[in-house]
Order: sequence, then C-alpha cells, then structure tokens
Amino acid sequence: MQLKNLLLLFLCLSFLNTTYSQKYNIVDSIVDAYPKSIISTDQLVGLINSDFSKQDEKARAVFKWVATNISYDVDLAKTMEFKSMNAFSYKTEKEKEIKERKFKLDIVTGAMVSRKAVCHSYAALVEYLCLKLGIEAKIIIGNLKSNPSQIGILPIDINHAWNVIRIGNDWKFIDATLAAGFISVKTNSFKFYFNDSYFFTNPDSFFLNHYPLDENWLLTKKNKNDFAKLPLFFGNYFQNNYQLIKPKSGLHSTSESGNFIFAIQGLDEYDTVEYSSSIDNKIIYLDQKNDLDYEISLVGKKNSFVSVFVNGKIIAIYKII
Repeated sequence: MQLKNLLLLFLCLSFLNTTYSQKYNIVDSIVDAYPKSIISTDQLVGLINSDFSKQDEKARAVFKWVATNISYDVDLAKTMEFKSMNAFSYKTEKEKEIKERKFKLDIVTGAMVSRKAVCHSYAALVEYLCLKLGIEAKIIIGNLKSNPSQIGILPIDINHAWNVIRIGNDWKFIDATLAAGFISVKTNSFKFYFNDSYFFTNPDSFFLNHYPLDENWLLTKKNKNDFAKLPLFFGNYFQNNYQLIKPKSGLHSTSESGNFIFAIQGLDEYDTVEYSSSIDNKIIYLDQKNDLDYEISLVGKKNSFVSVFVNGKIIAIYKII
C-alpha cells in the first residue's frame, strides 16, 4: 500500500479495543515474552503450538506476534506499486502454483529476517503461520479507503492486502498491517502502536474501510456504491466502538443545508467533540444540540473536507461538495 495513504489512516491508532484485549490478554502476555531473537517460522510455530491448544488463541498469537514484531517498511513502500506483487509470470497452472509458493516463502523469510514488511508481506506471513498451525487462512487483496480523496469514488484500485482465517465454521478478518502501528508525520518513520480492533473484526465494521477484489469475501450484504459513499473512518472510531448515526454518507452538499448535522453514539459524559475544515485547519469545539446531534456551519466550506475529533483523536472525515 502506498505511503501517502498510510499516513492518513495511521494517524490516530490509540487505545486497545477493550473486548478483545480482555479476552486475549493472557495470550498477548505469553507472546510478548517470546524471545526477541526469533527469525525462524518453525521456532515461532513450535512456541505457539506448545503454549496454546485452541484455534482462536493460536490465531491471536500469530496476529499479536506479527503486529508487534514486524515494522512497516516505509522505504520499500516509497518505491513500489501494488502491481509489483505479481512478480512472476507463468504458462500453466502448475507452474503458477510452484512459483507462487516460492514467492510467498521468499516474502515470509524476508519479513522474518528483516523484521520489515509492506501489506502483502504482513498478509503472507499471517497466512503462512496460520497454515503451519493447522488453521485455514487466505490472503485477500482489494481496496483500502485511507485517503479523503477516495470518498465518493468506486473502489477500483488494488492497494492493500489482508487475511481471512477460518475458526470453526466461520471466516474471520485480520489486518496485521493496520494493527502494527503508524507512520510518524514528523519523522516519516514507522512507530509501533498495537491496534487491537483489526482482529476478528465484525464484517460490517471491516467493510467501512476494506473492499475486496473478490466480492465473495465481503461477508456482508454491501456493494461498491455503498463503499464509495462512506466517510473515511479512522482507528480510534473502531477502537472505541463509536457509531456515527448520521449522516451515513461521506458526501454532503452545501446546497442541501447551510449546516452539517451529525450524531454519534458511544460517547461518555465528559468526552469532547471538535471539528476542523481543510479550508482553515482550525480545531473548533462543538456543543451538543441534543443527546446525540452536533451541528457544523458549512458557510464558506464548499469543496472541502470536514474532520471530526473525539478527545483530540480524529474519528472520521466527510467530503463537502
């Protein structure tokens, strides 16, 4: 995935998702104690197999280890396009299978040794480790909504990779890339910051910023038009279980109303809500109109982006047309 898109998406990765961090805190603490010198997938798989018996706990161990030990390769991301992932040609399906297996193994080995990866490498490593642990896993490629310019645009670009894994009869989403951390705007370097909300994410929530090339992997009754209309959501939105009740569309016309009214569920009594416009970039405090609604004046804000913040953390961006 390109760096310019990652910069926006990773700005607000913060507090852990309470539900999963509590359920898997023992798994996480065991994995955190693994030797930092691990470079062998066999060694890692051996540790996970010896420490955990349940499939979901093994999957969590893979997710936790990859997201907290593999850093995003900023330098590589600057020089590549997603299409370079198709790094081999083939004439027959058998040749494709052999070359694809070797290509994935090379990616996995490289990530383990260098401790660096881009999105496809994260996904390949998660898939490889899960398969070695007897967990069915796949790499899914598609579109990640990570830049406000994508609001209102159909998801035709392939710019990201993530995983689905099978636990029992259900397929579960994992995105180790987004879980790993963020790129510092000041230093343009990667910073680890574990984001728990991209583990076993509910399909309807995962859809808010992921659209697969193969629509069979939506796992929800949505379509490209639904995805295009969505606002740009950030990590803090998912981690705090906020719900933007209105407007559902990320596109808002100044001709519809002189004001932009939005409503959020999940706020605590002392949470503060603010907004900024791309026109003036000023952070402005908002008072509630009622129990849920907040109102922003759109005077002078045509052809701009409006960012919504809760407690100083950006949760969503809307496009004003």
